[in-house]
Parts: sequence; C-alpha cells; structure tokens
Amino acid sequence: MKARELVDRYNQGFRDFSDTDLNRENLSGMGLTAIDLANANLSEANLSSTTLNEANLYGAKLSTTILHRASLSDANLCDADLNGASLIKADLHGARLERANLRDADLTGANLNAVSLANSDLTGANLSCVSLVGANLEGANLAEAFLKGANFDGAKLNGANLEGANLSGASFSEANLSHANFSACDLSHANLYAANLSDALLVKADLSGANLSGANLNEANLNDADLNGAFLVDAQLGRACLDGANLSKSNCYKANFKGAFLLRTNLNGANLNCTDFTNASLQPVDQEADRNSEYVTE
Repeated sequence: MKARELVDRYNQGFRDFSDTDLNRENLSGMGLTAIDLANANLSEANLSSTTLNEANLYGAKLSTTILHRASLSDANLCDADLNGASLIKADLHGARLERANLRDADLTGANLNAVSLANSDLTGANLSCVSLVGANLEGANLAEAFLKGANFDGAKLNGANLEGANLSGASFSEANLSHANFSACDLSHANLYAANLSDALLVKADLSGANLSGANLNEANLNDADLNGAFLVDAQLGRACLDGANLSKSNCYKANFKGAFLLRTNLNGANLNCTDFTNASLQPVDQEADRNSEYVTE
C-alpha cells in the first residue's frame, strides 16, 4: 500500500491497517493516532515527526525505520522489530515494548518515561541522555549499550543484563537493580542513591566516584570492582563480595559490611568511621606484603 492511500483511508475513518506492507513509504509528519498497524511492514519507512500515539504496532517490522521526533506515547510495540531503527528524540512515554527488538537502535534523547521494556533486546543500542524514569526493564538485555547520562530514577531493572554497558554519569536513584548484571560496566560518577543492588553482579565494574549512599548491596558481587572515591555512606553491603576491589579514598561512613568478603581489598585512604565490619572476612591489600592471614572481625 502507498502512503497516500493509507492517509486517505485513515481520514475516511478506517483504522485497521494490520499486516499492511508499507516498506520504504514516507509517512513523515502524518497524524495517525490510534491506528492499527499490527504486524505491518514498515521497514526503512520514514516516520519522522509522525504522530502514532496509542497506535497498535504489535509485531510490526520497523527495522532501520526513521522515527526522529515521532510521537508514540502509549503505543503498543510489543514484539516489534526495531533493529537499527532511529528514534532520536522520539516521545515513547507510557509505551509498551515488551520483548521488542531494539538491537543497535538509536534512542538518543528519547522520552521513555514509564515505558515497559521488559525482556526487550537493547544490545548495542544508543540511549545516551535518555529519560527512563519509572520505566520497567525487568529482564531486558542492554549488553554493550551506550547509556551515558541516562536517567533511570525509580526504574525497574531487576534481572536485566547490562554487561559492558557505558553508564557513566547515569542516574539510578531508588531504582530496583536486584540480580542485574553490571559486569565490566562503566558506572563512573553514576548516581545510585538508595538503589536496590542486592544480589547484583558488579564484577570488574567501574564505580569510581559513584554515589552509592543508602544503596542496598547486600550479597552483591563486587569482586575486582573499582570504587575509588565512591560514596558509600549508610550503604548496606552485608555478605557482599569485594575481593580485589578498590575502595581507596571511598567514603564508607556508617556503611554496613557485616559478613562481607574483603580479601585483597584496597582500603587506603577510605573513610571507615562508624563502619561495621562484624563477622567480615577482611584482608586489606596492604597487608599482603606482611603475609598476614585472613582474619574475621568480631
């Protein structure tokens, strides 16, 4: 179907265009609120500045489609294929994208507040400066994604995979990150205030200068992580693993390390005032030269 025919029929009151082939068609700037394009082929189409609020795009093919500044608020994009699509500064707030394929998609500056991206694939996607406040990304795959400066405040990322992602300067204030995989992530200067990181995997993560004050890191794995200069005031790290971690110059005032594992951990210059190491396995890195054995604090 040609774009002109679709617009004419839409203006006549038709809304059901499911399974329609609109490959490479130009629908830029069109107003198509509440249109039904379920399973439609929109690959390589131009939908820049198009209004698709409340549209049904379930299972639609949108690979490499241009959606610059498109409005897709409250749209249904579940199971849609957006591989390589360009959604720069698009408005998707409240949209549903469960199980959507967004591999290598460009969402720079997009509004994704309150969206549902549960179990979606965002591998290698560009989400720099994206707003995901209150979004649901449970079980989502964000491996190697570029998320510098993104806002995840209050978002749900429990069980999400962010291995190798760039999250420098991102904000996760009060977000649920339990059981998430942040291995080898760049979280330098990230804001994780009061975030739930219980059972999270943070092996070799860069958390230098990060704000983890009030965060829940109970039973998290921080082996070989870099927390140089990090803020851990009132953080909970009960039974957390920090073997080989670098906490030099970190602020651990009133932090709870009960039962934590801190073997070969660098605590040089750290603020440990009122820090609780009860039953922790502690062997700071500077003791290795003296060959002191592991000891447990009482």
